[in-house]
Amino acid sequence: MKEFFEQVIKTGQFVLAEMEDRIDKAFVMGKISAEDTVELKELAAEYAKDEIQIDIAATLADLEKRLEVLESAGIRVWVNGMTTAKGQTVLYAILKPEDTTLRYCRYDGGRASTALSPGKIDGWVVLASAGGEVTHRVEHDTDGKIILVPVNEATEE
Repeated sequence: MKEFFEQVIKTGQFVLAEMEDRIDKAFVMGKISAEDTVELKELAAEYAKDEIQIDIAATLADLEKRLEVLESAGIRVWVNGMTTAKGQTVLYAILKPEDTTLRYCRYDGGRASTALSPGKIDGWVVLASAGGEVTHRVEHDTDGKIILVPVNEATEE
């Protein structure tokens, strides 16, 4: 049984906490000795890959908490069907699918509000921070692809 654990551990394809639980269960069932348990846990710690050791529930809880803080400050992540008032700042990943970075976007267009996403209608700008200065205008290139034009370039035309 110890050899089986060693083979699996040496692949590095495991979540450390789960592997330690399995080792403990094997010890309790009498399949490995206390000495083997210590050796296997040390080996598992050595071979554990950081990128696999993600606690999904904790990560989601952290993201929800961060989103709640942003939204409590009046900044919401833009979603389909959302109406955005003129001057309202939202978070949006403009350059999807290549770049999913959420950016601070504000609608400064000619309407009182819009239900169209940033880039679907003229008047959207990108901000340096939630209440910061405008850094880019959201425009389209000749192929209709959404691009970010730095403010100094947009005003030189």
